[in-house]
Amino acid sequence: MPYSGFFRRAIALIIDVIIVSLPAMFVFAPMVALQTVVLQATPSSSTVQTSLLGATIFSWQLVTLVLAWLYFACWESGAKQSTWGKRIMGIKVVGEDGGRIGFGRATARFFCKSILSPIFFQIGFIMAAFTNRKRALHDMIAETYVVKKDFEPGQELPETKTRWLWLILVCVLWGLFSLGTGWVTSRLTLSPTQVVANNAAGRLSNFVLDGRGLRTPLREEGVTYFYNDDGYRAVVVDPVTNNKFTLFVKNGATQACCEAFPFGDCAATGFDECK
Repeated sequence: MPYSGFFRRAIALIIDVIIVSLPAMFVFAPMVALQTVVLQATPSSSTVQTSLLGATIFSWQLVTLVLAWLYFACWESGAKQSTWGKRIMGIKVVGEDGGRIGFGRATARFFCKSILSPIFFQIGFIMAAFTNRKRALHDMIAETYVVKKDFEPGQELPETKTRWLWLILVCVLWGLFSLGTGWVTSRLTLSPTQVVANNAAGRLSNFVLDGRGLRTPLREEGVTYFYNDDGYRAVVVDPVTNNKFTLFVKNGATQACCEAFPFGDCAATGFDECK
């Protein structure tokens, strides 16, 4: 078969991403680092410095996007029909006739690859391993094929079997893995105070949804929950400082806010202070 395998394409993409990212990184990374240091050292001008830092990060992203577009579109529509990553891996991009594609189609392919294929846990990329003619989502939209470098214009692009069962199974498993990884990562990046506060806020939400109130205070896992005329509260002991803070959900609301107890610190909870 003339088509490139999934892993060869994946390695080529990794190489290309590294190549595209380096120029902008060398320019903007030192600027971001310097502005971050200045921001921390001059709190009096934090608004101006924060805006400047945000503008620099946005410029970094914009320049990287433009460089990536020109890199992929120019090389894939050029005489070699391949980026440096694809060239290293011995593959290239062709159109329906097996020949070279134009700059417009290469541009469409790039933006579909950047926007549509990553949606829903990178499923658009995974499709290349199991679909007819080994096409990813962006290949289908742009009507392109990724083939081995010795493929010549006019050669047949034969049909291959679409493995629907494997495609669905791998997509489901990958989606579950991505969700699980995201959940674990979010839990690991939370401080102990935030974990306790989030658990208490979730319990308060359950009371709100239940709608029957709490006739008497309820104590669970070191947190005291109670209800009065203005809403639900949870008095929480900070596991780090042993100080207390209160999470409050007003009647008619669904989001919790934080009431600082004496010596408490709402900033450490991740919740906004109640107004």
